[in-house]
Amino acid sequence: MIITEVPYQLNKSTFVTKIADLVRDKIIVGIHDIRDESNKELVRVVIELKKDAFPKKILNQLYKLTSLQTSFSFNMIALHE
Repeated sequence: MIITEVPYQLNKSTFVTKIADLVRDKIIVGIHDIRDESNKELVRVVIELKKDAFPKKILNQLYKLTSLQTSFSFNMIALHE
């Protein structure tokens, strides 16, 4: 699984550390290794899954337990004369 974009204002290193903590505490099962291959120009976080892992299930857990998916609310006001 390769993550190439993260939400606005998400600190990538904190995100990777959070995933590592969840794997170490066995809250997320099925991740074999996680590597941050990012550079100054692009984001690339590689998550290696175990052979018996279900990618869709792990992705849903990442959405639920980390800040990989973020919602913003806003008001759109228009003035018309």
